Amino acid sequence: MNAGFTSEQLLDRWEDQRDVKNLMGRLSMSYCVKRERGMYEKYWSRRPDVCIGINEGWYEGSEAVAGYYMSLHENTAHQSRIVAKAFPSELEGKSEEELHGVGSMDYKPLDTAVVEIAGDRATAKGIWTIRGSHSRITDAGPVSFWEWGWFAVDFIREGDEWKIWHMQYVHDILNRQGTKLFGDIEPYPELAEFKGAGSMAEKLPNRPEKLRELYNIDRKFTPSPRVPEPYGTFCDTFSYGVEGVRP
Repeated sequence: MNAGFTSEQLLDRWEDQRDVKNLMGRLSMSYCVKRERGMYEKYWSRRPDVCIGINEGWYEGSEAVAGYYMSLHENTAHQSRIVAKAFPSELEGKSEEELHGVGSMDYKPLDTAVVEIAGDRATAKGIWTIRGSHSRITDAGPVSFWEWGWFAVDFIREGDEWKIWHMQYVHDILNRQGTKLFGDIEPYPELAEFKGAGSMAEKLPNRPEKLRELYNIDRKFTPSPRVPEPYGTFCDTFSYGVEGVRP
């Protein structure tokens, strides 16, 4: 059904969907190649009410969102320096930029997309599942983890571009590969050459709140974040932001 749109309007809306999906694809690739430092600047709205929600709470406001990505960048830089010292013959002579992210991977394939463009084309909504994996540089060296969860995003048009406005980046599973999918696991023994790799903690949400519980055998049924539905303007729909409706 074309919902009363002309052929030209339908083409515009198709291009909007393509651009929103491409934005999220670029975001995913930026995680993969460890370019966290530029992610806020490239992909996010400059509005003061931007936010990211993770399982443990919200990064609320532009300063908190920018700080979240900078924290990821600083952790990667710290771990890269440790890897460089651990493998001097292989990495000697590399610049700091060339070394950034060495030994790490953060693969977030996005699938089962549902994207809705507002009737007024001023905003959009989308949800994606993540069934990926990533390697962290730990005190035991590089260790791989499963990452299963969701991106649920409000977008806003700024000029001719779509930008991220609100995001829920929540997980059901975040646990080491090669073991059970939930709960505590026996850590690998520490290695002297990687000492201190896990010493930098990621920046905590400035609005702590339990948004989602990781999967465990006692967890009650937990639906996905709400799936977008067709809507006219943003005031007609729910928000994925702090003020929104969450299961």
